[in-house]
Amino acid sequence: MQKKNNNLTEKIPQGFLDDLTFISKKIESIGHECYVVGGGVRDLILGKTPKEFDLTTSARPEEVKSLFSKVIETGIKHGTVTVLLKGGSYEITTFRKDIDYVDGRRPEKIEFGVSLSEDLKRRDFTMNAIALNVLSNEFVDEHDGLADISNRIIRTIGDSVSRFSEDGLRPVRAIRFVSTLAFSIEDETYKAIRETRHVTKKVSVERFHDELNKILTSDDPFSGVYELFKNDIFSLFLNREVEIPENIENIKKINFLDIEPFFLRLFFLFDFLKTEPLPELDLKKLKYSNENTKGAIFYFLLRENCPNLKNYNEIEIRKFLSFVRKHYPREKMQFLLNAFFSFLKIEYTTEDVINFRESIQGILKTNPPLVLSDLKVDGNSIIKKFPEIEKIKIGGILQNCLNRVLEEPNLNTVEGLEKIILLEL
Repeated sequence: MQKKNNNLTEKIPQGFLDDLTFISKKIESIGHECYVVGGGVRDLILGKTPKEFDLTTSARPEEVKSLFSKVIETGIKHGTVTVLLKGGSYEITTFRKDIDYVDGRRPEKIEFGVSLSEDLKRRDFTMNAIALNVLSNEFVDEHDGLADISNRIIRTIGDSVSRFSEDGLRPVRAIRFVSTLAFSIEDETYKAIRETRHVTKKVSVERFHDELNKILTSDDPFSGVYELFKNDIFSLFLNREVEIPENIENIKKINFLDIEPFFLRLFFLFDFLKTEPLPELDLKKLKYSNENTKGAIFYFLLRENCPNLKNYNEIEIRKFLSFVRKHYPREKMQFLLNAFFSFLKIEYTTEDVINFRESIQGILKTNPPLVLSDLKVDGNSIIKKFPEIEKIKIGGILQNCLNRVLEEPNLNTVEGLEKIILLEL
C-alpha cells in the first residue's frame, strides 16, 4: 500500500534532510531504491524530532560503499554499513529476508535481492515498518503502521509468538515503547511476552541493560518498569526470583524524580528489587558501571543519613553535608543535592523540602568544614606539635576533631583544634 504525504518530508530537520537527500540521490543514480525506515519515520508521524535516521536500499553493501568516501562496515554480514557525512552518521541496510532464527537473537541466514515489501515483513512492529522516500515524498505502509501509530498501539507484524521467538529482545522493546511513546501493547502481542520468556532469557544482559536505561530516562519510566515486574522479566537477568512488590503502585513516584543524575532513578528502582540492604551485586549483574553503582548506593546511604525534615538542627545538616562531601567533590554537591530534593518531595511536603533546602543553602554559604582536609590541622602538624602521640592514633584524633567541628564550626582554628587534642592526651 503506497500513500502520499506532502508534509512528512518537510518535517525532517534541514541538516538531516540535506544528508538524506544526498544519500538517496547517490543510491538512486545507480538504479536502486532508497527509503528512510524505522523509528525515524515513526517519530516524524508522531510530530517528534528524530535523533537519527536509518535507511534501507535495494543496493548491496558493496555498492553502497562505492558511493561514499567514508563508510564503516557496521554489520556488513547482515547488509548494514554506516555512511559518515558532515551532518552525522547513517546506517544503511540492504533489503533482506531473515531465515532460520535459532538462538533467539539473530538469523542463521539472510537473503539479499528481495523487495522492499519482503524487507518490511521482517521488522518487529507495524509502527516501525513504514518506509519513506525523501525524494518523491512517497511512503510505503503495508502493515497499517500509520493506523497503529494514530491509535498509539504496539503490534507485531504477523504472529506475535513467532516474531518474539526470532529475537528475545523484542518483548522488552515493546515494554520500552510503553514508556517512551506512551503507547499500549495490543492484546495478542502482550500475551506473547510471557509465552516467549524462555527466548528473552537468551538475550545478553548488555542488551537488556540498554533497554532498561531507555525506560528509566523516559518521561514515564513507571509504565515500563511496571510491565517488567508484571511479566517477570527482571528475574531472567538477575538470575533469581523477583516478586511483584506489594506496594508496586508506589513505583509510580519514580516519574517525579529528576532524570539526572541517572543513578537517582536507578536507586529508586533497586529499592524495590533489592534483597540485601544494598543492591551492589544486582547492579553488577545488570552490568552497571562503577560510577552508576557507586551513585545508586550513595543515594541509599544518603537517605539513611538524611535528617527527619520535620525536626532537625544545624548540626544534623552539617553532618548530612559532610556525608555528601566524603563521597563527592564540593563542586558536585549542589547537583547531587538538587536531585535528592526531588526524591524528598515524594516523601515529605513541598514546604518541608523547601525549608530543608533553604537551611542547607544557608549553611553552605558559610563554607563550613565538612571533611578532614578542611581542618586547620593535619597529621604532620599534630605530630610536630605533639610528638608523644603514636602515629597509629592520628586518624582517630583527626576524626574526633572533625566531629567536634561539625558541631561547632568556630573550633576549626589551630588553637581550637589543639585544645581538643590536648583533652584526649
